[in-house]
Amino acid sequence: MTFLPPLLLSQIRTCAQQLPPPVLEVVINLLVSSPAKYCDLTVKASILKQLHNPSFRRLVAELLEIWCREAIYLESHAIASALSTAAYCAIAAKDELSVELVWTGPTSEGMLLRRTEQVLLQLIREAQREIILVSFAVYKIPEIAKALSAAIKQGITLRIIAETPESSEGKIPFGVTTALGAEIIQQAQIFIWQRSKRPTDAEGRYGSLHAKCAIADRKHLFISSANLTEYALTLNMEMGLLVHGEDLAYQAAEHIDRLIQQEFLVPLY
Repeated sequence: MTFLPPLLLSQIRTCAQQLPPPVLEVVINLLVSSPAKYCDLTVKASILKQLHNPSFRRLVAELLEIWCREAIYLESHAIASALSTAAYCAIAAKDELSVELVWTGPTSEGMLLRRTEQVLLQLIREAQREIILVSFAVYKIPEIAKALSAAIKQGITLRIIAETPESSEGKIPFGVTTALGAEIIQQAQIFIWQRSKRPTDAEGRYGSLHAKCAIADRKHLFISSANLTEYALTLNMEMGLLVHGEDLAYQAAEHIDRLIQQEFLVPLY
């Protein structure tokens, strides 16, 4: 079995990730149809003259140079196959896990970032089976509450884990009932972190539920610095990551399930 040198593998991966699919297809086809089986000046020239973009030419030129220097014994068909395989793997990996930066606050020139509330509303409205929301504070979020109400009416399971004025001993003035209303509270599953299960320091101070995330259908995970409050969604500077990937979303939801089973998280009512 013939193995490709690490440097060549690295450049093949770089080309597969950075070249647009039509350009990559041209390079692969030229390698396959090349009359010369092995790397030589003729092969290099015939491929590079088809690439007019300087950046693309530079990437492919480096690939061909490494091929000629490190693995001249490999046929052009082998390089074409490696490029095709790397391109497929890159697309598959992107489909399996993609991450998007989410931002609320001052905008900067040239950066197009979605806001926290936009992402939350999308997750809620597009959910098919289940929504899990975790937040330290929940207050004054009418658009979110409206979307959650519509989701419940469609039969979607809603699970909320949050602090309350009682469980936090006054750290927050308002609870989920005030923010979401009786209709949602009666149909959702509301959990709090049981006081007896919280660690305390030498002075008796105990920990707070400070995590903030949203999970939709155990496929999409939004991790954010933002609480579910008006200030966090409109006025504060907040940052988060929207992760599309079943592994991480399922792991987060499963962890919450186990915290409930072990009674770290208990029903509010």
